[in-house]
Amino acid sequence: MFLILQSLTFYLISVIAAIFIGLYFHFTRNFNFWHKLGIPYVQPTPFVGNLKDCVLLKTTIGEQLQRIYNEHSDKPYVAIFSFDKPSFFTRDLELVKNILVKDFQTFMDHIILFHEKSDPLLANVLLVIRGQLWRHLRTNLTPVFTSRKMKMMFYLVDTCSKELADCLGKAAPDGKLPHDQCSCIFHCKYKVHKLEKFKGYIYIYIYTK
Repeated sequence: MFLILQSLTFYLISVIAAIFIGLYFHFTRNFNFWHKLGIPYVQPTPFVGNLKDCVLLKTTIGEQLQRIYNEHSDKPYVAIFSFDKPSFFTRDLELVKNILVKDFQTFMDHIILFHEKSDPLLANVLLVIRGQLWRHLRTNLTPVFTSRKMKMMFYLVDTCSKELADCLGKAAPDGKLPHDQCSCIFHCKYKVHKLEKFKGYIYIYIYTK
């Protein structure tokens, strides 16, 4: 009986060790990616890459990325690992232009992904659209953001920002805004006149002057 238990224990330990080793090699398989390319990178941690503090809930993803960005301010670019996936930061404006414009066909898809069936609202936000739909929308939207049109829109953004700041300044002592003040936040130059809750989402009806 003792030999059977001993054999079973050894078998279980062997299986757990094999699973752990397999997961270790799986999550570290790409950790030489940036080294082979000769690109400076932040040394990753197995299983979590450079997001350890985020996984441990010590900081947010935004704060973590901002810290890495600031720590390597002397470099035109630096690489990290999002768990096991290689990721890339750049400060070089020309490189940014190449990625977003010249080499758009290569860097077309966004990282964030929402499934349209489970979350149809977020799945159609410009920052998460992928594939052919994003290519089509980008082609149609690009003429809207010319330098001239951006300058024309600036005063609207400036006015709306000031009205929003004034409204938030009138918040209740507990930091919460009454519903009428929340509606007022959107009542700017574009005149949002109705907020309707439908199927868990807030829909904003907008009309222009």
